[in-house]
Amino acid sequence: MATLFAERGAQWSAVLNSGQLFTENCMKVMKEETLKSNTHQVSIFDYQHHTFSVKETMDHGEGKPMGRYKVNLQGGWCDCGKFQAFRVPCSHVIAACSKIRQDAYGLLSTVYKVSNLFGVYSNSFPVLPYDAYWPVFEGDLLCHNPSMRRNKKGRPVSRRIRTEMDTNDTLERKCTLCRLHGHNRSRCPNARATTD
Repeated sequence: MATLFAERGAQWSAVLNSGQLFTENCMKVMKEETLKSNTHQVSIFDYQHHTFSVKETMDHGEGKPMGRYKVNLQGGWCDCGKFQAFRVPCSHVIAACSKIRQDAYGLLSTVYKVSNLFGVYSNSFPVLPYDAYWPVFEGDLLCHNPSMRRNKKGRPVSRRIRTEMDTNDTLERKCTLCRLHGHNRSRCPNARATTD
């Protein structure tokens, strides 16, 4: 884990020094959504409160029907739900931003900034000292309970609480040769008599 943080920290430090503001994945999503936004028709409903109606004119194969979506830029809302879920402007929000000549990149969450990712991986871990230098532990020893261990082999045991409805009347089986109870066809005492 420590080496992973060191490698990622060096990687994101280089990206930060290159002047890149947002991550590569974020920029890729923004390019895809911008291409989709070029096919939308935007109607302004309330210019002061930045409320729009965005109509899709092309099916992009996302599994949802084409339709009209309400976009509220001040409230950070789009009816498709992507903008609220991922905090990345969807194609409807980008289309609304281009209608009023607003930069859609300003609506991106700061989570996707390279500086934040660098901050995550800038932490370091101390190297563990040699075992002989460890202080003596003076606390409670915790041991696992073997009865709580799950059995991995065999058929799983049902833990369902059974009721009267679950009790089924077991039928007493009969021998298929002589039709008597208490034995089966392979142990039938009358087998010889029926075959002769």
